[in-house]
Amino acid sequence: MTIQARRTATRRPRPDTTWERDAARLLALLEDNPDGAVTLAEMHERGIDAPAQLVYALQLAGYDIDRAPIDGDPRGPLGYRLRSTRAVMDEPSRHTATSSDEP
Repeated sequence: MTIQARRTATRRPRPDTTWERDAARLLALLEDNPDGAVTLAEMHERGIDAPAQLVYALQLAGYDIDRAPIDGDPRGPLGYRLRSTRAVMDEPSRHTATSSDEP
């Protein structure tokens, strides 16, 4: 008797709906641009239907997506970026210990 191992997929399951495919494509696009922001027009050009709705849905799902200026110009157009863990760790804590916090 010969036993053969079957190869199984360990990656995420393939998205079933157009909405899921677009969400996966949007996340990949945001992850590929860690230092810059992606405009809604760029998302649309990449074949993502209803990019603003997808951004909102991903935010509701817990992804930290924020608006950011394109090319670092604060007065210029805004796009969206996936907040990196480095940026979160670099931010000062919003909660500071006070005497009332101590037991």
